[in-house]
Amino acid sequence: MPFVISKSLEHGTSNPIVARLSLQTMRILDQCKIAQETRDKITVIYVHSLQKKLIRCWEIEERFRSEFKSAVESYKPPSSGGQFVQLPQIPRLDEECHNFLYEMKNYVRDLLNVFNRLYGTDFKEASEFFQAKKDSKSLIEFAASAFGRDNPKTTFLEEVVEEVKRVVKFRNAVEHPGGYSGELRIINFAREPDGRIWEPTWFLEKDGARVTDPSAIRADMERALHNFLVLGESVVVSWAADNLKAGEWMQVAIVPEERRDPSCPIKYVVTASRKLEEALQRAENNSQERKE
Repeated sequence: MPFVISKSLEHGTSNPIVARLSLQTMRILDQCKIAQETRDKITVIYVHSLQKKLIRCWEIEERFRSEFKSAVESYKPPSSGGQFVQLPQIPRLDEECHNFLYEMKNYVRDLLNVFNRLYGTDFKEASEFFQAKKDSKSLIEFAASAFGRDNPKTTFLEEVVEEVKRVVKFRNAVEHPGGYSGELRIINFAREPDGRIWEPTWFLEKDGARVTDPSAIRADMERALHNFLVLGESVVVSWAADNLKAGEWMQVAIVPEERRDPSCPIKYVVTASRKLEEALQRAENNSQERKE
């Protein structure tokens, strides 16, 4: 089943999200021991779901960054004795935050579908990443028991679990206000008595009390985008490392950032293993000796 990589939401492979969740994934799976049907279904999830969801989040974060910059530059503290001050605001902040969280939560849910196809699990809800259903295990618990607590697969999942938990709980608070997660409070620019302004923040509140500390939306969005991109590619990459067609002779390697092609900045490639490189070097040395 051929897959064509074209511009997605006006973004081509020069965008790292597109490059690393589409082309990179397909190239790596091509080098793995995997049924064609499974390969095709996972590719569809990455190209037509994960990539597009994260791109939409990236677009929201880009708009926020631009509007934030304009708002800060336009703010003028009141002059001495001044009566009025115009406080900058981010347009449609609530809607943008809600949409960001919606796409992120669904990204987690769809990524669980990839995990299911690779490891034979049956996770359905995004919250199962960190919270087990009755008589079952969460993804984190499954990883610890199936791979081992010190296994790199378990480690990278544990490193991002708090980020996933935060996004899912924030979105649940939007979908079910006043429920288990409480309510999501989004505060636009706010002004202190001394004239300073606080950038937009958000936090969870339940029964009138804060459940989480206020944090800067701008930094949270930026961090979530990075972590979810790494999480998305790592699910396939960590599985592929143990399932290459020529596992003894090949390996999954990182392309140093400074050496990545700007037109398609993929991070991981399948390349010759150290064992193959040493064998080739020995063959080259023997060939030179015979010539001499």
